[in-house]
Amino acid sequence: AYNIVSERLSVWKTNLRRNSYSGVYQTRKDALTMRAWTCHGRTQREMVDKLQQAGIIKSQSIRDCMASVDRANYVVKPPSGPYNDSPQGIGYGATISAPHMHAHALEEIVTYLQASAKKSELSVLDVGCGSGYLTACLGRLLNGGDCESNRQQQTLRGKVYGIEYMKELVDFSIENTKIADIDLLSQGVVTYQVGDGWKGLPEKAPFTAIHVGAAADSFPQELMMQLDVGGVMVIPVGPDGGVQNLYKVERLRNGDQFQKEDFTFDNLLGVRYVPLVHLNQNT
Repeated sequence: AYNIVSERLSVWKTNLRRNSYSGVYQTRKDALTMRAWTCHGRTQREMVDKLQQAGIIKSQSIRDCMASVDRANYVVKPPSGPYNDSPQGIGYGATISAPHMHAHALEEIVTYLQASAKKSELSVLDVGCGSGYLTACLGRLLNGGDCESNRQQQTLRGKVYGIEYMKELVDFSIENTKIADIDLLSQGVVTYQVGDGWKGLPEKAPFTAIHVGAAADSFPQELMMQLDVGGVMVIPVGPDGGVQNLYKVERLRNGDQFQKEDFTFDNLLGVRYVPLVHLNQNT
């Protein structure tokens, strides 16, 4: 059984700076800017509708892919309900981020995928895949399935790799995906495996996009070097318990050695996430 850590929305709103659950904004100003915490739904469709009405979901492709992956299959029966716009514990000190954070990350990524659509196959890495929800959304974004906009456009094709530092969470993601999104697994669109988020998945690089679902205390250079030129990384950066910000990092040019000048760094907003764990520090 998974050890559930449940927090009411009111607790997160009044204790934002003390919490360490993924996807929590550090300031009330950040939350109000994104109209976060208000997009609760009784169903997946209602939750997605509210995310769109709040201006967090902006594109039809993101609306479609999020609507086609039921969040209820990727949580551990939280008392607040699976469609509450807040982070929820999934055990082992991990969380599934709030829906508005998933929507925000997807919107930052999708334009880069579309810009690279002429490639024969795109490649996306989801670091800290947790329960598998965002990984499955990315899978639907790339290889349609029930995602209506992608079925019509037939433009995005590729694979998504989800990595986690604990085998139990990898198994959890696989079992969740099997419930209603098993075609993503059987067709090889989505794969999950144990991995160190700091080191990424070099054997599958370069990646058009990398999403990191935990806060790195510094920019992970080895992971950044796995971005393709023109690719994007969405990552929270900052110390555990300290000031953290969500960044969009774009790679401008190739190079054998890491050079900061080969990347751009766009500070998007303040957040609070669980720390990005080094695999060899957990036995």
